[in-house]
Amino acid sequence: MPAKKKNIIIIFLAVIIIAGAIGFYFYNKGPVNVKNAAAIKTEAAALYQSFLKDSAAAKKTYLNNVLEVSGLVMKVSKNQENQVIVMLQTNESGAYVNCTMEEVAGLAENKQVTLKGICTGMGMGDADLGIMGDVYLVRCYLIK
Repeated sequence: MPAKKKNIIIIFLAVIIIAGAIGFYFYNKGPVNVKNAAAIKTEAAALYQSFLKDSAAAKKTYLNNVLEVSGLVMKVSKNQENQVIVMLQTNESGAYVNCTMEEVAGLAENKQVTLKGICTGMGMGDADLGIMGDVYLVRCYLIK
């Protein structure tokens, strides 16, 4: 086999092995550890307003990022999957930052808290019914 052809085959195999190793690493990496991840700090009202004013810019800044959101707990409830949901107050009537909790210790209504979680965006709501959309955070933990 000529040397040039042999070198091309070796380079091709090396690229395949490296691509496979990188794919294996990312496949087995696992989810982000929200508790230990660096977070973007904001207030619940400011977060909501940023989505109302410029949704595209807010998505670039917050979507799929870990946030540390401070606000007043308006409601603590459970969803249909029996997960605890915390609604943080915003400046808009009927609109909240909706946080799906991983741990529930220390949560109470009318309490100022800081929660850390991953932002999944803003729900659409229903303008015809006068229902405002919420900003959603998942995998949330109580920080203080």
